[in-house]
Amino acid sequence: MFNDLMKMIENSGQESVINNPAVPNEHNQGVMTEAGTSIIDSIKGMMANGQADQVAQLASNPTGPAAQLLQNDFVKNIMNKFGISPEAAQNIASNLLPQVMAQVTKASSNGSLDLGAIGGMLGKTGLDKDGDGDVDLKDITNMLGF
Repeated sequence: MFNDLMKMIENSGQESVINNPAVPNEHNQGVMTEAGTSIIDSIKGMMANGQADQVAQLASNPTGPAAQLLQNDFVKNIMNKFGISPEAAQNIASNLLPQVMAQVTKASSNGSLDLGAIGGMLGKTGLDKDGDGDVDLKDITNMLGF
C-alpha cells in the first residue's frame, strides 16, 4: 500500500516538489515521503478516533474538510522538517495532495489499489463490519449507508 501510494506521489510531485525552487533538491524525496506518511497518519488518526465518515469523505472529496485537515498536518510537517516557508508549504500541499487523493480514489474504485491494506496498518479498530479481516472502503461505505 505505502509503495503504491509513494508511486502516486512521485508521479504527481514533479511540478509541486521536484521543479519547485522553494524545495531544495536534497529535500525532494523527504517532502514526498512526508506526503505519504501524512496521508497514512491522517487516515489512521481518523479511524482510531471513530471518524470513518471523514475517511470516506477524504476518498470521495479530495478537497473537502477532511482533506484540509490532512493538508494542514502536511504543511506543518514539511515546514518543521525541511524549513520550507509557510506559503511554499501551503502551495505544495494544495497542489500535490488533491492530485494524489484523486488517484487513490480512482485506484481504489477500479481495484488497482487495495485500501484494505490501510486496515492492516491500523490494527484492530472494531470497524471491520463485514468480518473479512480488514477495514476498507467497503466497510466504511457500509457503515455510512452508501
